[in-house]
Amino acid sequence: MNIKVSCLGLVIFLSGCHLERPFYHPLLVKLEQEKLCFIVPEKNRFNTIIKVGAPYISLRNSDSWETVTLPEEADRGQEIMAGECIFWNKVKWQPGEYDVAVKIKNDDTQEERYSTHFILGENEQGRLFLKK
Repeated sequence: MNIKVSCLGLVIFLSGCHLERPFYHPLLVKLEQEKLCFIVPEKNRFNTIIKVGAPYISLRNSDSWETVTLPEEADRGQEIMAGECIFWNKVKWQPGEYDVAVKIKNDDTQEERYSTHFILGENEQGRLFLKK
């Protein structure tokens, strides 16, 4: 009996300690020149060209989430310097609650995943703004 309890305790302990890093790294979002700008933090990536994959964008619709589909040309991805804005201009951003995830790769590392959650509002002039 003690052996079974000890083994079960060991399995539970070890199963909680297997992740070395977060599954998703934080993706920063801000408005720049009235466009949504997504930024992979520069930390440990200074002067590094990164390859940005196509984003996975979800918009909350009442009680469920729907996937925002992208035009075909937006699916190809882009190359930028770490810390620069990633713009997905072909996305028709509208007021609402969003989750955005994207895969990033540079020459030195494996592919990493980044994500962010934000809410867009719209003012009286019809301009979008980020809600805190």
